[in-house]
Amino acid sequence: MIVPIPERIKGRTAPKPKLAATIVLLRHDNGVPQILMGKRSKRHDFMPSVFVFPGGRVDRADSYAPAIDQPNPRTQFILEHALTPARAKACVLAAIRETFEETGLIIGAPAKPRHISSNKSWAKFQSSGYLPKLSDIEVFGRAITPPFRNKRFDTWFFLKRMSKSEACCPFSDSQELLDIGWFSFEEIKDLPTHRATDMMIEQLKIYLDYDNPPNDIFMSKLVGRKFQFSRFPE
Repeated sequence: MIVPIPERIKGRTAPKPKLAATIVLLRHDNGVPQILMGKRSKRHDFMPSVFVFPGGRVDRADSYAPAIDQPNPRTQFILEHALTPARAKACVLAAIRETFEETGLIIGAPAKPRHISSNKSWAKFQSSGYLPKLSDIEVFGRAITPPFRNKRFDTWFFLKRMSKSEACCPFSDSQELLDIGWFSFEEIKDLPTHRATDMMIEQLKIYLDYDNPPNDIFMSKLVGRKFQFSRFPE
């Protein structure tokens, strides 16, 4: 697929990418892999009316949210080639918070924080009697929005393999995501999706075939006037 690259507008400064995180929740139904996706509201000015994974921008509050553990060594190693340790942890926490905000699903374990967060989302998460669990969340990709877009994100893609009990937890639509459901890879082909989502689904399939994932991940960014697909860290 050829993606048209607009001509550069003289005098325009490209916005700096904002750190973001998105997560693929994976379960198996009678041996068939399924992932959780929902449709973004048509009110969004970024990727409206398409099916996506839960996710969004890393917030300041994510740097202070308590968790019961740390990111696993591989995920931490990869993230910290681009981010400080605190920022890397916040990125994983953002994926968990966004999932909670958009679907109501809790990625965590029973625990009580010493103090309830002043952030509304984290306070609600903590009041449920859970704290985030980071160690079984795996990073598998990174994509930076091209400079010609008005909104840009440096997005890290994570994977959470759901246990049988986790996969049965109820979820609900939100203002951010509608028509949320579990979809097989075949079913996803019939959904309206963005090119970037399709690309990362293909990379997810490759990642799932690894017995021992490598200490680098797929990365997509625009260099000059061409999309560059590489490995990170190089």
